[in-house]
Amino acid sequence: MHQRPIRARRGLILLTGAWATFALGACEGENLFDASGRGPGSDSRGPSVEIVQPRAEAALPLGDSLLIQALVRDDTGIDSVRFEGFAIRGSRELGTEQVVARFEPKTVSFSGRIPRDTLVTRYLTPVPSELRELARVAVTAWDQAGNRTADTIPLVIGGPEVRFLNVAQGQTLVAGQSRNVRLQLRDPVGVARVEIMVDGAFQTSIIRNFNPAVESFVLDTAFVVPTGVTGNVTLEARALNVEGNAGGDGPFRLSVVPVGVADQRAPRVGLQFAAPLRLEIRDSLVVQVSGQDEDGGSGVVRVGYTALAISQLRRDTLVITEERTFSPARTGSLTQTFRFEPFNVDSLSLPDTLIFEVSGFMLDQAGNCGAGVRPDSLVALPCVATSGGGRVAQGVQGNRLTRPVVAGRTVRLPTGGRVQDAAVDTIRKTLLLANTNRNQIEVFRLQQESFASPLGAGSRPWGLSINRMGDTLLVANSGGTDVSNIYLGDRNGLGSREDSGRRLLTPDVTLWDVQRTSEQQGVTFEVFVLPFVGTAGFTDRPQYIAQDSTGRLVYSTVTSTGAGRGTVRKAFTPAGGETEVVMLFEHALFSKADEFIAMANLDDFRFDVVGIPGPPDADGNPGPPESVLRVELYDHVPGFPDQVLVGTGIGEAAILDAYVDLRSQGSDGFVNLGVRWNMNQVGFEDTTYVAASGDGGWVVIGEGARAPLGRLIMYNAGQDRVSGVVQVSDILTNAGEKVLGVGLNNDGTLGVARGFDAYFFNPDLRLRGLAELPAGGAGAVLHPLHANFPSIGNAGGRYEPNTHLAFLGTGERTIDVIDTFRFRRLGRLYIRDVVSGPLRAVLPFPEDNVGRTCQSQTVFNRVGRSIGSAIRIYSDPDGQLPYPATGGATDDDCIVLKLFGITAEGGVVVVDVRKGDIVREHPVRR
Repeated sequence: MHQRPIRARRGLILLTGAWATFALGACEGENLFDASGRGPGSDSRGPSVEIVQPRAEAALPLGDSLLIQALVRDDTGIDSVRFEGFAIRGSRELGTEQVVARFEPKTVSFSGRIPRDTLVTRYLTPVPSELRELARVAVTAWDQAGNRTADTIPLVIGGPEVRFLNVAQGQTLVAGQSRNVRLQLRDPVGVARVEIMVDGAFQTSIIRNFNPAVESFVLDTAFVVPTGVTGNVTLEARALNVEGNAGGDGPFRLSVVPVGVADQRAPRVGLQFAAPLRLEIRDSLVVQVSGQDEDGGSGVVRVGYTALAISQLRRDTLVITEERTFSPARTGSLTQTFRFEPFNVDSLSLPDTLIFEVSGFMLDQAGNCGAGVRPDSLVALPCVATSGGGRVAQGVQGNRLTRPVVAGRTVRLPTGGRVQDAAVDTIRKTLLLANTNRNQIEVFRLQQESFASPLGAGSRPWGLSINRMGDTLLVANSGGTDVSNIYLGDRNGLGSREDSGRRLLTPDVTLWDVQRTSEQQGVTFEVFVLPFVGTAGFTDRPQYIAQDSTGRLVYSTVTSTGAGRGTVRKAFTPAGGETEVVMLFEHALFSKADEFIAMANLDDFRFDVVGIPGPPDADGNPGPPESVLRVELYDHVPGFPDQVLVGTGIGEAAILDAYVDLRSQGSDGFVNLGVRWNMNQVGFEDTTYVAASGDGGWVVIGEGARAPLGRLIMYNAGQDRVSGVVQVSDILTNAGEKVLGVGLNNDGTLGVARGFDAYFFNPDLRLRGLAELPAGGAGAVLHPLHANFPSIGNAGGRYEPNTHLAFLGTGERTIDVIDTFRFRRLGRLYIRDVVSGPLRAVLPFPEDNVGRTCQSQTVFNRVGRSIGSAIRIYSDPDGQLPYPATGGATDDDCIVLKLFGITAEGGVVVVDVRKGDIVREHPVRR
């Protein structure tokens, strides 16, 4: 083996002086960078060293670690190898030269079994620096006799990394064929331009400009070798980042040869096959076919795959195939990616489990076909044609994946972020999503299944609700203290925007405790403003929101650990007035305290002790003056802050008289004697859900906190008051449960609270039944036309099996369908991800059931008003006889309603609920 000295073409021939001291300061004796390479002992030949990676003309983004691979050989055995990266600054002639480390050096020492021929790989950690400059990479090797040799290459620090992925020195190009090239580009500041150049026996170049610039990208391209050309060429690539710094790879020396006369060897092929663990109908299974034709071969003209979908239940198999063609033929490594959607699926029996089996193939210009089924090696298995025109590996099973295909389609945000709530605009057929991280409302067109331009909102939008008129989206901005009103536009959504003049700015809310103390000097009053300064107060940031039948907004506020309790508030705008916001506190129990007065919803108040003439004596003369209490309570007409109201009282009953006087003038002020506020009762400790009935007559509020603080609260819109409060532990069977979602039916005659299980209640918050659920999951919603549920308060109600249904998310990646009269599970919708947030339900759109046999019936609420038409599921009024799957009044594939659920993966699942899904576990269908 001949000695291989440092190569001059890579820049550094001999290092002495300052560099030798820096790089080898830990070594003693002679200058180890002496080009002679001689060391002590009889062996006078040093190792051969070749840096394989990075290649000459390389660049590295600023701050990146440096990968170095070096091929080291020596007849007597290698002792150690040292890796270094440095820059030389200044001038030797002027005496200012200095060597500066740009990477932490590493030394690899060998002991035991001494290698003679090895490829050594190490990463070097960068030394912190913001300077972009030309550096050097050096690898020095010592053999067992102490001889050493070094190899160096230049390295641009601060330029784009450029690397050919399928090119090596000495490869062959075939005249008249196309040569495939894969190029890795990477730079955090962005690659703006790349040029691939061929020079020598023929010349060509490929230029790609990137606007916007790309940070990391694999460029797949090809160039054509002219017919009739032979000889040598060089191939190299150069890239520029947005700062104008360059990086490159190459040159590679390649040879051009004529087309082989008798190409009899097939291309070698490998196959990657991947798919989600659960597949939705619109999901993609991804196939990547990689391979290459032999050097000097005729070149690849076709690349493709063949996929089988095998149903063991139905005992049938369907086949699809897809391929891409190339003209002229491609040589070199070639990779093609294909995608296909699940096929051979029974959409009425989801989940439908299928075995997908895939083979990849390549065909060269001479007609040789090679097949492959494995991801870890390239092989040329014989091809056999299928009846559908595809090709598979002869006698070898393809790459198999067994996957269940489930219901629904998951919508993911086009620019990332996280969905916290969803609302369905049935007029414009859009799904509106609160993208909390992007401060915008995403608009998903349900018919086109594509996103439109997002709508601006306030800071961290969370809860969504569409107003009674159906023209405005109400957005609770949890990052601020306001509510956005977004106009939804015409029936096509044109003109949609936030009405900035209507953004509701919510005020702070204050409560007062007033303590009366009688002393010898007289009576004193001490006012305590709640919450106390320095304690956890009330948060004002809206979270979930609903609108009642009168136009009032009822919304919860965000809880904040250690910083504030959540609340529920009511906002309303009287005709001709301004918006008024007050806190709901009727649910709170007070603490008894005889000397205290609890007050709220006042603008100001005043307590004075005044003197009045005493009672006259027997002669009618005025008695001595007496001190009495005078109270003035100040408020304004709700919605009209300039219309000041004053209630006055004097004497023993001054406070009560002033309160009665104030209320008689139209004030909504509040005074309660002999008690003080209990802050734990007023506020909420965890996420508080809000949902309105379909007609807006009722609003249910569910506190997520664990018992004993968790509560369910019913707000009656017609009476404008909280009509019922119950501890969560009185309904939920486990004291450790949390409320994970609430819902009301169309007219408020039945509600549902989602805890570990589902709990159904009437407006008086009496438990009507429960449905057991598997662990995990969230979300609860009733059929959009669920109404007129029978109860003590609604004696005329009747069971309607076609609409008295609930839908509940579970931790088993299902949405369970519950009969809300018998509280049994009727069916399950298997979906891809777990529902972790609210569920929403709407009736199907008119076009959803076109071409299907789907009869409907009119549904009435508790007062006999028609509220819509529901798809008929049963042939009897008691829900005992579902119509047959086909041939009856309603087929199983009729869409009964559409569900929308927030999922744990940050998206929204859209599910068409069919009649067959609802009755799947009905006793008649089992």
